Amino acid sequence: MPISYPLYLDVPMMVSVLAAKGGGIEPSGPLTSLGIDLEGNIGLDLEPIADNVLSQRHTLASLFDKLLGALSDDTRHVGKPKDLEKVKDGDFVSIRGPLTRNPVYEFLTVMERLFSIAATVGEEGEESMTVPDETRQVFNALNAEFVESPVVDATLTTGGGLTGVISFQKSFVSHMSLDDLRFGRVTVLGKAVGTLREGQSYSLLTRSLVGHMVSTAFRDSITGLQQVNPDEDYPVMTDVTGPGVFVVPMAVYI
Repeated sequence: MPISYPLYLDVPMMVSVLAAKGGGIEPSGPLTSLGIDLEGNIGLDLEPIADNVLSQRHTLASLFDKLLGALSDDTRHVGKPKDLEKVKDGDFVSIRGPLTRNPVYEFLTVMERLFSIAATVGEEGEESMTVPDETRQVFNALNAEFVESPVVDATLTTGGGLTGVISFQKSFVSHMSLDDLRFGRVTVLGKAVGTLREGQSYSLLTRSLVGHMVSTAFRDSITGLQQVNPDEDYPVMTDVTGPGVFVVPMAVYI
């Protein structure tokens, strides 16, 4: 059986599940000896030298691989729409495919650069790219909400036509960007917190109050870019359509 390695790991969730499956965790066990408390906090009273860091990573990866075996009978593997029929909120689910960061983030990055270009052109006295102040304010407010949110969304589409909306805790990706997870196919293991049936949709702007208020303007901006250069492909979608599943991930692994 191949050994699995986590690229993203919610340590407190893993520790809690290990404790529940194993009747608790001994205070003198490997977690505590490596400065990892029962809350999943890492580095407590442990000198941050290379040997300790490597030992922590090895231990966490080993415990996660052990946990996968313990959860095998409790995990529903979802890859096709029909797999959602038996999924209930709170079930452990496993979904596999390529991971993509919320495209709203990508579009906000593009708009920031366009605003910078417009400001530079104006300063040099050349033909001006006019960006209304109201537009800047709206996009800046929307960007601030996404940046300050403790959660970052991503989507994953399986080969069977099922979409997963994955909500990552930023505190567990502080050492990497989602771009580091975006290669090939990965497996996401986590708790299902809702499903999208065929014909239902979910707006990727939902997490933002400003996004709710300006969703139409946001879609118009995307349409405007497409009209400026119709030969280019702008794969920016603000809505996810069912069938799909919402997942709070414990791990992304290979």
